[in-house]
Amino acid sequence: MTVQQMQQQLINQISAINDEDILRMIEEELSYSLQSSSDLSELLTETDLKELTMLANEPIDKNTISLNEFNSIMEQWRMK
Repeated sequence: MTVQQMQQQLINQISAINDEDILRMIEEELSYSLQSSSDLSELLTETDLKELTMLANEPIDKNTISLNEFNSIMEQWRMK
């Protein structure tokens, strides 16, 4: 896909959006990306970067619960 095709595709998608929150999010993300060419990881301390790397490398199923278990917990929480 050419740059012009990508631009047109994005224009079409944005033109179809009527949700103000989504448009605001796109505007903020685009504004930040255009103003800042720095790599966000450069803002992290060495400790933060190590922790983020460790978390990213954790097994996907670690500390997760099933949807049924989640729903059960939420039902109990809502009753309190």
